[in-house]
Amino acid sequence: MLKCTRNACGQEYEDATNDAMACQYHPGKPEFHEGLKGWTCCKPRVHSFDEFMDIKGCQLGKHSSEPKHKDDPFKADLTKYDDVLPSNSQETAGTNADASASKTASTVASAKAPEPEPEPIDEDPEGISVPIGTQCKRNGCNATYASEEESHQNNQCQFHPGKALFHEGNKGWTCCKPRATEFDEFLQIKGCTSGRHLFVGTKPDKKVQAEKCRRDFYQSGSSVIVSIYAKKINRDVSTIEFTPTALKVHLVYADGKEYDDEIELFAEIDPSASKFEFLSTKAEVTLVKAVSAQWPALESSS
Repeated sequence: MLKCTRNACGQEYEDATNDAMACQYHPGKPEFHEGLKGWTCCKPRVHSFDEFMDIKGCQLGKHSSEPKHKDDPFKADLTKYDDVLPSNSQETAGTNADASASKTASTVASAKAPEPEPEPIDEDPEGISVPIGTQCKRNGCNATYASEEESHQNNQCQFHPGKALFHEGNKGWTCCKPRATEFDEFLQIKGCTSGRHLFVGTKPDKKVQAEKCRRDFYQSGSSVIVSIYAKKINRDVSTIEFTPTALKVHLVYADGKEYDDEIELFAEIDPSASKFEFLSTKAEVTLVKAVSAQWPALESSS
């Protein structure tokens, strides 16, 4: 099995199944600016690093296992980014003034509030069912689930229990010292903790709300046609419900984001006769009027 090196992919693949639609990746570079994180090749911007790592690739193509820098393949030597700490001899050397200054600095440091205890490390419950191909959720690990015997053993996972830390051009993790200047190098910082892979966990995944969908409508004497514009809807889990006075919309996108809306209608409808359909770029809803009359607006509050 080969491993794809394209941004946002990292999947294992075989040449026999590597077609032009196999890989969803970012052809651009990471871009961090004024607290926002994204890729130069597409528009989505997020605040947290976890959300940034979840941004789906904006381009489809074949998987590639070639190093990103073909002329000079990167071989991580992250010791060059380790924090340089003074030795004991350096701390005690120098004049009395230096010693006094060092003592003062030590006193100030000891007076600082203790750092908060790290969050407990989440683990998969015993006997949990994991779909084959599920990727490990731990930071710094891209392993995928194959079987209980192969993928759920102790010390198989090398990961970072801390959070990503970007400061003054340096990139690293709060749980260990190595720092890198390039994003590709940062991704190759080896995990500082060993344990079991985390494929499911006990903490519920955070639901990311999508931006408000644009919509419009037109009508005939007996019905109102509402278009809710949204691409890549997961039709299996998205729902639209009707009541006599309202339209309840729950859309789930392919990337996991969700959109919820409840529209208080201008007039009553017949819920049993109303219907909806998910198309490639929108959800189209047909509302059957309880009374054939012109609606000046879609919503009662308009």
